[in-house]
Formats: sequence, structure tokens, C-alpha cells
Amino acid sequence: MISYKSMFTDALGNLHFEIWEGIKFNGRTFQSYPLYKLCQKFGDANVLEACHTLGCLPHVQDLSAIQEECERMEPKH
Repeated sequence: MISYKSMFTDALGNLHFEIWEGIKFNGRTFQSYPLYKLCQKFGDANVLEACHTLGCLPHVQDLSAIQEECERMEPKH
């Protein structure tokens, strides 16, 4: 299994690394770079909720519909 790593610096200047091991959905783990970027933007929970709403799995070919659903679910300010 591939893990994607991101790096960020917090407000105090400390360097942090995060490892993302994918999202679990219906007993399976899904992992791809486009899915990682989508989860980074909207959060794993929102991506999973969009999958439940749409009735689809987080495959790469379904990510545009999942992204649209995540954008629709975002609170409007």
C-alpha cells in the first residue's frame, strides 16, 4: 500500500509530516493521489459522506462527481 506524505509548518515554525493511508469505505481501503488531494481539500469525512450520498465508491473516475457533491455540501458564508 502506498502512503502519501504531506509536510507543513505550524504557527510556531515547527515542521510536521502527515502520512495518509487512504480512506476506508465498505470494508475496502481506497488510495490514489487524486483522492488524496480531494481529501486534503474537503476532509476524509466529507468525501465519505459524498460517496454515501451519491451511492458510489471513491474511484478515480467518480472523483469529479464526489468533488461537486463536497462543494455542494460546504456551508455557504
